[in-house]
Amino acid sequence: MTHILAVSDWRSQPIDDLYTILETVEPTPDLLLYAGDDLSRFKNADTDTDHLAELARLTKHQQSLYVRGNDDFPPSTGPQFDTEFTTDLHRTPYTHEDLVFIGQEGSTQGPGLITYTEDEVQRHLSEQRTVCEDRTPIFVTHTPPFGILDIGKRFGQQHIGSNAVKSFIDDIQPPVTVCGHCHQFGGRAETLEYGTVINIASHDGVDDPGRYALITIDASNKSIEYEFYDTRHLLGSRLTDLVQVGRNRVEQFSELGITSPDEITEERRTELEALPGASSWHVDRWIAHRQAFENDEVVILNKSAFNDLHDTEPLLLDIETDLQQDRIWLVGTYSYQNDAFRQFFDPDDESALLQELSEYLDDHGSEPIIYYGGNYFDEQCLSRRFEEHGIPEGIDHLERAHDLGITAQQELFGPFNRHKLDVVASALGFEYQDPTVDGFVVGSKYTRYLLDGEEPDWDQLKQYNNDDVTALKTIVDHIRS
Repeated sequence: MTHILAVSDWRSQPIDDLYTILETVEPTPDLLLYAGDDLSRFKNADTDTDHLAELARLTKHQQSLYVRGNDDFPPSTGPQFDTEFTTDLHRTPYTHEDLVFIGQEGSTQGPGLITYTEDEVQRHLSEQRTVCEDRTPIFVTHTPPFGILDIGKRFGQQHIGSNAVKSFIDDIQPPVTVCGHCHQFGGRAETLEYGTVINIASHDGVDDPGRYALITIDASNKSIEYEFYDTRHLLGSRLTDLVQVGRNRVEQFSELGITSPDEITEERRTELEALPGASSWHVDRWIAHRQAFENDEVVILNKSAFNDLHDTEPLLLDIETDLQQDRIWLVGTYSYQNDAFRQFFDPDDESALLQELSEYLDDHGSEPIIYYGGNYFDEQCLSRRFEEHGIPEGIDHLERAHDLGITAQQELFGPFNRHKLDVVASALGFEYQDPTVDGFVVGSKYTRYLLDGEEPDWDQLKQYNNDDVTALKTIVDHIRS
C-alpha cells in the first residue's frame, strides 16, 4: 500500500504549511508529488534552502517527485534541487515497488515559460511509454488531459488541457493521474473507466488556502482512495470556525492567551474589543457563534435584521450559470404567496428565459426577492444579463432583491464554520437528493454543453436547482418560525 501527498500550483500559500502537513498527517506519506508552477519558491536564493528536498526528508521514502509548470523556469535557468531527495519526472521516471512515476511538464495552451506543441508532448510521452511495460504507471502532468477538469477562464472560457495527454492516459491507463494548471478545478477528481484524474491546483490569491490530496494506492495497484483537504484547518485551533476569524485574528487571540472558542466569553469582552479592528459588534458575534457550537443549535442574534421575511410573503430565487458566470440558463423560484415552485429553463436562448422571468417578477411585484449568495452574486449577474438583452424592467425588479446570505453571516449562527447555503440548510435538517452534485459541478456540466455540445442530464441539474431553492426555503422557514 502506497500513501501519497499531492499538491500543485502552490503560488501564494505559505510553504511552512507543507511542513506542517507532512509532520502531522497520518499515516506519513511515502512520497510527495508536486504538479508544477512556482517551483522557485521552493529554493530560497538568499539562504540556499532547498524546501523540496527538506520536505522529502519528512516522507517515508524521502522523495519529492515533481514536474515544472508553464510558469516555471526551465532547468537551465530555474532552481536546481538536490537529486538525492527529488526527482524531475519529466526527465527521470521514478520507481517505487511495482509502481513507476512518469511526468509531463509545462502546458500546450496559453502563455508560459515552458510550453510544448501537442506533437512535442506526444513524442515525449511515447518515450515514457517504454518504462510502463513491467510496472503500474502513475502519471504526474502539469496540464490536465483535454476535456477533463480543464476548463479555464483567464483567457476566455475554453479547454486548456492537452489532447496528447488525454490520448496517453487512454493508452497506458494509469490508476491515478495527478495534474494542476486549471485552478478552478483544483480539489476535484474525475473517474474514468480505468482510473482517476485528480486536479490539485490551488488558487493564487494572497488569502487563498492551499489544497492538497492524500492518495492511497492499494497493494494490488488497482484500487485507490483519495481525500481532498485545504490549509484552513492547519492553525491547530477551532477558533477559525468562528465567524470573522482568520489567521491574523487567531494570532491576536494567542497574544491574549486564547487558544480555543470556549475562552471567548463575556468576561473577556473588554480585552477582545480592544483588539485591532475589533468592536462590540464582533465580540457579540464571536460569543453567539461559540454558544451555537456548544449548544448544537441554530440561533438568531438580531431578529429585526430579518423583518422583511416576517412582514411579507417573499419570493425565493436561485440562478444557475456557466462557469464564467456570463450566461444564465436556469432559474428556480418559490412564491410564499402562491405556495408554488417554478423553474425557468432554456439552455440555448438566454434572452427568452430572462424575458419570461421578468414577466413573472412583474406578476409578483409586491414580494421582496430573496436569494442566498453571500456576495450579491445572483442579483449582480441578473442585472448584467438583463442589461445585455435590453430588459430594463428586469433590472427594476432587482431593486427589491435581498441577499439573505450576507445577513445570515452577520446574524444567524449554528454548529457550522461556513455560511454556505447547503451547510446552513443541512444544519437545519435539509438533505440534498444527490450530495455528489454542487453548484460548480452544475456549472461545469453546462459549460461543457456550450463548448462541446455534450448533453448533460438536464433533470439532474434541474433537481439540484430545485434543491437549492428548497434549501433556501428551509432557512427562511426557520427564521420566520
